[in-house]
Amino acid sequence: MDNQLSSSRDILVQALGRQSAFWGLGKTAGEMYAVLYLGAEPLSLEEVAKRIKVTKGNISVAIRQLEQLGMVRRLHKIGDRRVYFEPETDFWKIAHSVLALRHKPEFQESFDLVEESIGLASRAEPTPERDTIMARLKELQDFYRLLDSMVETALSLGPGGMKKMTEAIKLLVPDHKL
Repeated sequence: MDNQLSSSRDILVQALGRQSAFWGLGKTAGEMYAVLYLGAEPLSLEEVAKRIKVTKGNISVAIRQLEQLGMVRRLHKIGDRRVYFEPETDFWKIAHSVLALRHKPEFQESFDLVEESIGLASRAEPTPERDTIMARLKELQDFYRLLDSMVETALSLGPGGMKKMTEAIKLLVPDHKL
């Protein structure tokens, strides 16, 4: 492989490893996705592990995370017992899959707990501390609702609609960099 391409690949592996670690998936998941994304054909876990220099055991958790998020798919080749993986290259599909996870029970439970917290605080004796707590809880609740509404809108618009909406926002707020 050309040195420039090899360096390019190494930098992307590093970049996606850092990004993945930032979002809580762990560095290995991002590195794996980078290797699969730049690969010309599906790869086995052994091949991925070799390219990012980790053991096959270290990547089993990461591959499950990537599958759950819709970032990779399993493939089987006729006559080969190994499992191969290919990346999802449509980033809108990945974003849609990740954003749709907000409907999972854990996410809804967090919303419900904020509401329960508001209910309990509202029944407390009126004090300056209670007023502070209530104000902050309501701000958090409003933020959750706004965020959920934005995600719902993004999911319903699709990639073309999101691009148009972003362009419209740029016209409304010209100094803001989106």
